[in-house]
Amino acid sequence: MSDRRHFLTSLPLAALALASARTDAAPYTLPPGVRVPKFDFVYECDATLLAPLDFGATNEGHRRVIPITGGTVRGPRIQGSLLNGGADWNLTRNDGGSSVEADYYLRTDDGVLIRIVNRGVSGPTGSAGGTDEAFFMFTTPVFEAPAGPYEWLNHGTFVATLGARKDSHNAVLIRVFQVV
Repeated sequence: MSDRRHFLTSLPLAALALASARTDAAPYTLPPGVRVPKFDFVYECDATLLAPLDFGATNEGHRRVIPITGGTVRGPRIQGSLLNGGADWNLTRNDGGSSVEADYYLRTDDGVLIRIVNRGVSGPTGSAGGTDEAFFMFTTPVFEAPAGPYEWLNHGTFVATLGARKDSHNAVLIRVFQVV
């Protein structure tokens, strides 16, 4: 596994560890000058889905493939629509955790095509990251954009939240943040 892929795959776990750090633990102060990550909002994506293709039990766990049929992307620096034809290879693992690996495509409002690969893991069913949502996890999207106004996406590190839309069983809401 490449160093970049390993780093990006481990980001959701690092974000979860930072978010759940206990304040009653022995005090530790970072050395002066240490750069602490911050997050800038990039966009919100409202993705529409078809019913899952259920592969059933496999040696990895219970596999479903969820077709991505479209959606909208709205943010301060990027707006567009998801194209029909992407998919999420969803797995409920034998240890009770879940993983997603989605590969899908964005066409910006100015006609640029961008590939997005979004991976994430979560703990056992029912652990919704402290939210009241039935399904929630942190993910790490990676972008493949052509040279031009969106190539900044190729060079950033991103973290996202992924949750089921409460008003629809065939849609998810993804909020993407850049680590700065």
